[in-house]
This record gives sequence, structure tokens and C-alpha cells, in this order.
Amino acid sequence: MANASGASTVSSIRVLGESVGVAVAGFVVGIVFTFVAAAALLAAGISIFEEQLLAIVVQTLMLQGFAFFSVALGYIYFSRYGFDMLWLRMPTLSDVIWTVLGLVGLFVALIALNLVLMTFGIESAEHGIIELGGENPEILLVMIPLSILLIGPGEELLFRGVIQRILVDRFGIWSGILVASVIFAVAHVMALIAADTTQLLTTLGIYVALSLILGGLYEKTENLVVPSVIHGLFNAIQFGLLYYTLTSDVDLALLTPF
Repeated sequence: MANASGASTVSSIRVLGESVGVAVAGFVVGIVFTFVAAAALLAAGISIFEEQLLAIVVQTLMLQGFAFFSVALGYIYFSRYGFDMLWLRMPTLSDVIWTVLGLVGLFVALIALNLVLMTFGIESAEHGIIELGGENPEILLVMIPLSILLIGPGEELLFRGVIQRILVDRFGIWSGILVASVIFAVAHVMALIAADTTQLLTTLGIYVALSLILGGLYEKTENLVVPSVIHGLFNAIQFGLLYYTLTSDVDLALLTPF
């Protein structure tokens, strides 16, 4: 009995380490791809370090585009799971309905969480893209198509399509979704600007809560298209609102893309 319990613990640790390893690999490969792309452009006489807008496009293309997709698909191909682990198909009417409900649900959850924070006077961290958008609002416009085409699909493929499936297979649906959501939130630490640990942890908590919704919808619909579209539109709408706020006299509440 003790041996069985010990083996189970070792297996759980291995699966957890494997999941974190996939996430880390995604970012490491993304950094490598970004440097390779930057070097290639520099050789052609173009420096992304002098063009902030170009740097954002290249980084997003290399990270959420090439890196996340290549690491996720590479893992699926070489793993014991195979492509059967990936739930992906053409959306049905039911999927469309869940997509709309999920998108509305994310905004309702985010607004509710922000109201709670305001009530108790708790401040959250700011996403780095907001600061960059304040300096150059055009970046926010570019982020709209990037969110829909690359950020949403890339992050959902890696964190929901692969990491969540690994964890759910081992720990069950709810525990698997929760752990995957924590990994997803922590992966965004470097993108956040926080004055202290409280602000950082507060925003990570918000990310976990929103990620739980995406994870739950993936398990419910069994179609990666649903959380990918929701995630992409969620960010895109916020970037559009941020751009409108920064370029007009209308003062809209700034939300938090993730």
C-alpha cells in the first residue's frame, strides 16, 4: 500500500514537472526564435531594437506564433498521447453559443473582480503593453489582429490543448484545470509591471480566475477553437478600448489583457 502511494506521488510530481517543462520550453524556444529573427532583420539593415512597433510584432510572431505552436505540436507528436489528446474540430452552433457566453462571462468576471478590488482599495499590476500603448497608441491597434490570429490560438494550444490535457489526465478535471490555470498565470509574470508583491499576486489571481473559465469551456465543448476565439477576442476588445481611451476625451476604465 505504501509503495503504491509512493509511486502515485512520484507519478504526480513527474506529470507536474512535465507540464511546467512544456511551458518553459515554449518561452525558451520563443526567445531563441526572437533572437534569430532579430539577427536576420539586422543583417538586412533593420533593427527591431530601434522600432518599438516592429519589435512587438516580431516578438509576438516568434513567441505565441512559431514557438508555442512548434513546442505544443512537437510535444503532441512525440508524447505518449499522440494527436488524439488535441480536441480540435469545426465549430458547431453549440460551440458558437458557448463562445459568446464565455466572452461575456470573462468580461463580467473581470469587471466584478475589479469592483471588489476597488471596494477594498487593492491595486493590481499593470500589463506592460498598457505602458507601451500610452507611449505609442498605434501599438494597441496592431495588437488587435495579433491577439485574434496569434496570441489567443497560440496560448490556448500550449496551455489548454497540451498542458491542461496532461494535468487533467493525471489529476482529474477540476484539479487539472486549476493547476493549468496557475501555470498560465505565472507564465505572464514577466509581462506585468507591479510596484510590490501584493499588486503582482492580485493580478495573477485575476488571471487564474479568468483562466479557469477558459479551461472549463475547453473541457465542456471539447473544442480548442472555443477558448482560442474567446481569448483572442477578449484581448482584442480590450486593446481597442485602450486605444479609444488614450486617443479620445472619453475616460473608460482600463481593463487587463492577458
